[in-house]
Amino acid sequence: MEIPINIWIGQAEENWLDILYSHAKELYRSTFLPSHDHTHHLRVWNISKQLLKEIATFNSSLDPALVEGVLIAALFHDLGMVQSTREEHGRLGKELCRSWFSESGKPLPPGFDIILEAIEMHDRKDARIYHDPETGKSPGILGILSVADDLEAMGVIGIYRYAEIYLQRGIPLEELGDRILENSGLRFLNLTSSCQCTKVIGEYRKQFDELTRFFNLYNKQLQKVDHADAVLEGQLGVINYIRTHGMAKKVRPAYLCRNAEESGAESLITGFFSKLKNELEKERR
Repeated sequence: MEIPINIWIGQAEENWLDILYSHAKELYRSTFLPSHDHTHHLRVWNISKQLLKEIATFNSSLDPALVEGVLIAALFHDLGMVQSTREEHGRLGKELCRSWFSESGKPLPPGFDIILEAIEMHDRKDARIYHDPETGKSPGILGILSVADDLEAMGVIGIYRYAEIYLQRGIPLEELGDRILENSGLRFLNLTSSCQCTKVIGEYRKQFDELTRFFNLYNKQLQKVDHADAVLEGQLGVINYIRTHGMAKKVRPAYLCRNAEESGAESLITGFFSKLKNELEKERR
């Protein structure tokens, strides 16, 4: 007999995944922000599924409406970034979700207001949203979405994601490493101290350590150079390739490895982008 959580996930995906993924892809067609495009939304949903399956092992209060709500929120949560990459993107994403349902004629899912709230509030990293519910109560859409979004910000994908969005927001190279280490450290501390999904979070410990190690080395390298924006080696070189080739020339992350190889970049840089490409391809639709 199939486990109910798997049935509910399958039903939610059958009803919503293709149509919402296509909608996200269409919205990002004219916006170059690979770190938060339709593929990011799919990765967050895939992590959400891992979390839902683990939660189902210790909480009997899950239901199909919650699973459906998490999927819809995951596929809309960062769509507001097509209009703004600032904190307001959550509110903008909420309005995009509301408008889509109004224009599509699709019936509103159960708890639609809760879904909209999760989309709007997902980026406000308050430790309280990570706490698990009391025994016998259903977990919230916001908490699951926020945990999944945080876990997607780890590892080599997280390094690219942080670099692109922070550079997009105008954070200088000299501040980048410290800002990312502070933000990612707070995210992971909240996760490990407040969320009971220890199996899933434990799987991402190595990715968190990878991101932390990268930006600690980045900071050390930064102290030894005079013109950070001209360095094309080491961890600083990786970030400069993202900045000058990825963002300025609009080279998508999957092609940065070939781009770096053709420009004669050192093995550390080509190796980074090769690993990034492989990680991104794991969940391609």
